[in-house]
Amino acid sequence: MAKYLYVCIIALCMTCTAAAQSVTGRWVGKLQVSGGQLTLVLRIQEIEGGKLSAFMDSPDQGAYDIPCDSVVYSAPHLKVIISSIGARYEATLEDNSLRGQFIQGGASSPLVLTPSAEEDRSALHPQEPKPPYPYQVEEVRFVNSTDGDTLAGTLTMPTTPGPHRAVVMITGSGPQSRDEPIMNHRPFLVWADALTRLGIAVLRYDDRGVGASTGNFNEARTADLARDVEAAVDYLRSRKEIDNQRIGLIGHSEGGMIAPIVAVSRPKDVSFIVLLAAPGLRGDSILVMQNEVISQRSHTPDSIREATVQLNRSLFALLVPPTTDEEELRQSLAEVLRDAFFDGPLAPPMPHEQVELAINQEMEMLTAPWMRDFLRYDPAPMLSRVQCPVLAVQGNEDVQVPAAANLPIVEKALTLHGNKAVTVKEFPGLNHLLQHCQTCLPDEYGEIRETVSPEVLQFVGEWIMKR
Repeated sequence: MAKYLYVCIIALCMTCTAAAQSVTGRWVGKLQVSGGQLTLVLRIQEIEGGKLSAFMDSPDQGAYDIPCDSVVYSAPHLKVIISSIGARYEATLEDNSLRGQFIQGGASSPLVLTPSAEEDRSALHPQEPKPPYPYQVEEVRFVNSTDGDTLAGTLTMPTTPGPHRAVVMITGSGPQSRDEPIMNHRPFLVWADALTRLGIAVLRYDDRGVGASTGNFNEARTADLARDVEAAVDYLRSRKEIDNQRIGLIGHSEGGMIAPIVAVSRPKDVSFIVLLAAPGLRGDSILVMQNEVISQRSHTPDSIREATVQLNRSLFALLVPPTTDEEELRQSLAEVLRDAFFDGPLAPPMPHEQVELAINQEMEMLTAPWMRDFLRYDPAPMLSRVQCPVLAVQGNEDVQVPAAANLPIVEKALTLHGNKAVTVKEFPGLNHLLQHCQTCLPDEYGEIRETVSPEVLQFVGEWIMKR
């Protein structure tokens, strides 16, 4: 889902190196931008082998957990690269402060970061569990033998005697860490806690190239991500504490597109799947519909809404058909974007050279392998081939994957070839994250104290326990 700093942020992968020293911790500062200030938070931590990893937050814009691609610290100099927003931060550690420059889109601004204590999340996110837990928690690693990537995750298991039924959690769109952090919420942490307390083992993991997992998310296609899920299933099957006949998948949003792919490719190893806010329409239709619904609810002026819809349709008309001439495609995309952003209601109030940089970043996002796959992918044919039990859950106030347009298609496809073990449940008043909501727009997600609706957690948990 989109987030914003100066320009659109699409969170990308993280591989970080260097020796961890006193630069680790949570650093906070104010960045001067046109029209005011932005609070930026840089969270640096040491991971395996003395390497450093980092995430950046922009709380004023509701953007959290933006992965940093590279963190290099050679005392006293620090360099952090955040390619997803076309930015980097270069600073020197002096007198317990990081003093340097934040460079983005050709512009450089001074940014001083000072240490800040970690936030107490218990008041803002009361559903997030805190240790000690009434179950086992184990850090694990497993390998996608086809691609050679090592995926790092957390396995939570009941303390009761096994073998246990188990699920693999599959994150939504974009590179995500194991807790699927969205707008400062950690839904998969809450899901894992709730399900494990019921007696279900849960494996959640960092997407390839994110956190402690190796690989390159930028180059990953949908089929690659499906193989990562298969590797997770194989890992669970290797554990004596897990019942091989009761391993299922839970996919949220795009993860709900990947779960059926794995269920069809590994019918003997996947005994059930749960789809949370999963699309039924093709990817390009989803994005056009999403934009229209959000614009209408946000009371966006008609001129801007109509221009945005037309822009999306024009871009997708170029991207969806197969092409053998990538250079011609990029030129055509650039022409469409320039026509939109240099003239008319979508033209941003910034110098032309900055607009050109923003267009280049948009081009990279649009032509990424994952985006191309997503736009072209129609979930219905794969859903129709699923023969294991399926639970499809959605909130009727979902503006990202509108339930009225998607859930009936999901149900029809699942039952098309006689699968009788299909349960479809639409919950009133819930958004795309399955939170109770007021506006139900994405910018409200972080303001809601609830991470996942308790009744959804209970309904899904009980359905799994009955399988």
